[in-house]
Amino acid sequence: MNFIKSIVLFIAFQGIQSSFAQSGCTDPAATNFNPGATINDGSCTYPVTHKSPVLRGAMNPIITESSGLVLTDGKLWTHNDSGNPAEIYSIDTTDGHTLQTVVIDNYPNVDWEDITADSNYIYIGDHGNNSSDRTDLKVLKIAKTDIGSAATVHVNAQAISFRYTDQTVFGSGGTNNYDCEALISIKDSLYIFTKDRGDLKTRVYKMPKTPGTYALDPYTSYNVNGLITGADYNAHTHEIVLIGYFSGHSNSFLWYLSNYQGDMFFSGNKRRIEIGNGLEWQTEGVCWLSDNRVFISCETTDPIPASLFVSDINFNTTQVKAGNIQPESSIYPNPANDRIFVDNLDCYNNYFVTDLNGRKLLEGSLEQGDQFVGVTILVPGTYILNINGAEGNNKHLLFEKR
Repeated sequence: MNFIKSIVLFIAFQGIQSSFAQSGCTDPAATNFNPGATINDGSCTYPVTHKSPVLRGAMNPIITESSGLVLTDGKLWTHNDSGNPAEIYSIDTTDGHTLQTVVIDNYPNVDWEDITADSNYIYIGDHGNNSSDRTDLKVLKIAKTDIGSAATVHVNAQAISFRYTDQTVFGSGGTNNYDCEALISIKDSLYIFTKDRGDLKTRVYKMPKTPGTYALDPYTSYNVNGLITGADYNAHTHEIVLIGYFSGHSNSFLWYLSNYQGDMFFSGNKRRIEIGNGLEWQTEGVCWLSDNRVFISCETTDPIPASLFVSDINFNTTQVKAGNIQPESSIYPNPANDRIFVDNLDCYNNYFVTDLNGRKLLEGSLEQGDQFVGVTILVPGTYILNINGAEGNNKHLLFEKR
């Protein structure tokens, strides 16, 4: 009898547990939000989001292929792609000009594709593999203490070498699924994301930070519907941002990953953000500037040189509301070509741009240091800039795009 009672109690307990632990989409911003869900199962779906990154400035001519970005200890670092000098560059966050050059003396730039850092080291991903034929893949590890304050510094790096256990064919050309252009650092591990031309997915490999030679197994993957070219991890929010584009360097995008379990990065919420205007724009580098803003860099293509941009990742869902359009004198220039500046802002403001039919075309955020909105992607016409200020102090400003 006691045994039967125990079974009944066990079944009842399981039922109580299941009633409290319901899996589903826990994000209220998602289109399939489940208010009864207590465990996020990664099933959230979202409306299409578009952001318009704002140009900070073109980089020095020596940087023609800004292939990676990392912001560490207040310094923003980038580097060139394959065949260029074995150097990394500290660049100014306001306009992209070079502040410092660090030369790696003991390893060439075979195909450097991304850069990341932790509190003590900078890591350079020499794992670009366009033809899928490399057998010398590695990550270079540089001690921050070796980097002084001189304008040009020479250092030596340590190598963390690796191979893919699942690669059995080399030289696969256009169907290459073993190129890798994205690298992040989390605690005592490095993670790389592949750029799969064959299936437009990305696979993740994990390796230690200790120099040596490793055989890496893929442990998770996701259909990103594009080519991943860069990544960064936000240690404060535990969120990841990926950047990429379609074949031909067009239709650039970001993937925003959050709410995942452990290092199963695709087990949580996955939100795709379209950036730019859909034309050729070889976006290669991305790193967190703050909890909702990122730096973006691109390689030189016609007509865009290697440049630094900034974009918010702020999913403001405020809809266009009826209101009086205020005098145009609050913004300039008007008409505008590539950006409009805004006067008399509060400390922090969300904005969105609509056409005259109320269709939202752009959205983002403004801080006192960045009181302008990039409008390059808009076709010529008349638009309304809607700014949501503090305490309901909203503005609706009419402007012309040339």
